[in-house]
Amino acid sequence: MKNLSQVLFWFGIIAIPLSWAAWFFAPEIGREVMATIEDPALQLVMEEAHRERWGIYVGHWAPTLLILSYILKSNS
Repeated sequence: MKNLSQVLFWFGIIAIPLSWAAWFFAPEIGREVMATIEDPALQLVMEEAHRERWGIYVGHWAPTLLILSYILKSNS
C-alpha cells in the first residue's frame, strides 16, 4: 500500500499543472463545436465556460488523489 500511496501522491501533484493546462487548452478540445456558433459574443462566453468546466473537472483530481494518498499512508 505504501507504493500505491506514493503513486497517488505524485499523480495528485502532477494534476495541479494539468488542471491549468486543461483550462488553457480547453478551447482546442472543443474547437469543432465552438466553430458552429455564429454569434461572436456567444462564442466567447461559451469558450470561457468550456475552459472553466475543464479546469474544474481536472482540478478536482489533485485533492482527491492527495486525500486518497494520505488515507492509504495513514492506514499502513
